Amino acid sequence: MKKVVICLIFLIFLCGCQNSKPEYLISSIGVDTENGLFNVCFETVIINSESPQQNLKLIKGSGDTLKKAVLEITRECTQPILLSHCALIAIGESVTENQLNQILDYCYDKDEITLSAFFIKTENAEKLLSQKPVSSVCVGYDIMGLIEQYSKLQNKNPKNRFFEVVALKNQQNLPKIILKEKGYYIEDF
Repeated sequence: MKKVVICLIFLIFLCGCQNSKPEYLISSIGVDTENGLFNVCFETVIINSESPQQNLKLIKGSGDTLKKAVLEITRECTQPILLSHCALIAIGESVTENQLNQILDYCYDKDEITLSAFFIKTENAEKLLSQKPVSSVCVGYDIMGLIEQYSKLQNKNPKNRFFEVVALKNQQNLPKIILKEKGYYIEDF
């Protein structure tokens, strides 16, 4: 009888309680502005324990402040969003220096976002993040690898990590990613 009870307990612990709810890992954040509104998009990797396949989704929101735009995004998600995997923050050309400071303040207040996340500029952040990934699970990780590779080959440091951008509070030093017909490319930084 003891062996049966031990086996049952072992099976319960072995099987465990599987969490079948998907998790939303934010790999990249894109910010554009238009007519005084912040247009924010989250490149989201959706991981579900019931399926080994990962889904990629672009979730968008807009508002007159960055917080309101992000709040709109969180309302669309059925699960909490995890910002700790955010590797890239893409800033559209329409974003002013004052708006960049608001973005930096928001990201700094969210202790989930790592200080080593890359900041880049691009013509349109949403358009960039809506591309298909080339070599990894998402566009943000592709661009992060592209910047690291370019930095090593050119022996340059673009000073575009979150902690460096906060210190400089200047988007002039950010590398610019350009969309072309066959993918995305880095402009010299």
